[in-house]
Amino acid sequence: MAILPFLQPSRGVVVAVALVATPAAAETLTVDLSSPLRPVTHVASGSLYGMIETLPADLDGLVAPLAPNMFTNPAANIQQPWGDAIEVAERLAPLGGTVTIRLADLWAGWPYQFTNMTEWFELLEETTTRKIESGLDNFYGYEIWNEPDGTFDGRHAITFYELWDQTYDELLQLDPDAVIIGPGDADYEENRMRAFLTFARDSGSLPDIVAWHQLVGQNLAADYQSYRELEQELGIGPLPISINEYSGSEWIDDEGQPGASAPIIAKLERFDIDTACISYWDVAHAGRLGSLLASDTEPNGGWWFYKWYGDMRGVMVATTPDSPSDTTTVDGFANLDADGCSASVLLAGQNDGTIEVVIEGFSGAGIFGAAATVTVERTPWVNRTTPVSATETLFSTEMPIQDDSIQVSIPSASDVDGYRILFEPTGDVVCPAPGSGGTGGSGGGEGTASGGAAASGGSMAANGGTVGGGGQPAAGGTVGSGGASNPGVGGHGASGQAAGGQGAGGQGVSGGADGAGAAGVDAGCGCRVAANRHASRWVDLAGLALLIGLGGRRRRAPSPTRLAR
Repeated sequence: MAILPFLQPSRGVVVAVALVATPAAAETLTVDLSSPLRPVTHVASGSLYGMIETLPADLDGLVAPLAPNMFTNPAANIQQPWGDAIEVAERLAPLGGTVTIRLADLWAGWPYQFTNMTEWFELLEETTTRKIESGLDNFYGYEIWNEPDGTFDGRHAITFYELWDQTYDELLQLDPDAVIIGPGDADYEENRMRAFLTFARDSGSLPDIVAWHQLVGQNLAADYQSYRELEQELGIGPLPISINEYSGSEWIDDEGQPGASAPIIAKLERFDIDTACISYWDVAHAGRLGSLLASDTEPNGGWWFYKWYGDMRGVMVATTPDSPSDTTTVDGFANLDADGCSASVLLAGQNDGTIEVVIEGFSGAGIFGAAATVTVERTPWVNRTTPVSATETLFSTEMPIQDDSIQVSIPSASDVDGYRILFEPTGDVVCPAPGSGGTGGSGGGEGTASGGAAASGGSMAANGGTVGGGGQPAAGGTVGSGGASNPGVGGHGASGQAAGGQGAGGQGVSGGADGAGAAGVDAGCGCRVAANRHASRWVDLAGLALLIGLGGRRRRAPSPTRLAR
């Protein structure tokens, strides 16, 4: 067994890198670079009330590096004194982030001091008017109510189902493009969810996005499986899932902590959850990104872990921990960035002092040769109020790829700190330089469906790249056009790697609006590449499941009678 030791002077420990199999440690994470899950969307980068009107003030320095996805904010500053969703959406728009409008926060107090449907509809009209008049398009949707399992039934003259049904109709009248989110329960409970979905299905008021909270270490793996089985049982969906509040088992002490966050994020990515928000236990400090900031202006160790998350590009790849259902022990998530010529693994969680990481599938990644440069970094966690100015590099070295894998062992590992392992090709592989120009993706093959359009060509490289040609049409079809230009993004056509990349379609599927082809692992879907790296989103690819989920949406004429109105 070959071992390369590296002294870590600041902590007085030895970090060992195992080149071949070592005796199994208590916790092992396996990563398969050849097994893509989906495009990187930074599912868990967002928080409840983590952004408000003025905080964080430094958007470029503190928010953009996290590649913000979705935040949940109040419809107006009533129940919460800050964080107005429309104002926050305006702040997030340049960064590519979206906002859920929490309608229940239109009522003061806790539990919410709901009065009657007449006043409720007046508040809804004010909110939808403000949203539409803002001209913004980065709203994730309307969350009708928050934690109805504990804040509605038995407290008012009508039931939550009656509120839901009438509000659903009213929102679609006021805002025909409304995306409706719910039920928003405080936790997942199978029978309660079955009853809600049955009612919503039968009344024609199924949410566009189903949502619940995943707090205090609840079993996300079991809850996810139960929910998907419910959909099959009831003949609905699959609907996109939003875990609109998540945290570890120790409540506020776990909020933002890498050791508590990594096992949750890993499962959110693994189960193809659409969006997720860090919880809001530190109620005195809204605008701190879900306890990722030690103060209004300083990051803590958790911020750096989420910053590494924000650095991820390309596709997420499969990871397998020793304990797939455990939300406290070591777990991690990984990406392969073919355009950026790198791969990374983020991991953390409770362990016995040693974490073993086995990375497989290098040959399938398409960017590595006989060796890789391996860099292991650590972000320390003391608590949420302790600033951390930088991460720490434990070691960086070139390692041979043997039997298509590399094994990395990190001894003296902490339960609360976060770790990143970065893999980059060595000198035997030449990667395209971003922005240097390249050839666009080739057009797709002949469309297969009668009347279907052939695949679009690749997107234009920044300097001198050529647009891929459209494919040949099927009977009655039209030739796909070349992709639109994406200034500042070069080196690859949309089809993946410049040499031998797969065309966007081949099966009569046209590309996306702004980028006409996807990476080779997701051929057939379009992608959007923003010029701002922090705002980068594979919107069309990541939104495909959402569009499928919305396709069967039933929009109703308003009910002829409404309770209490």
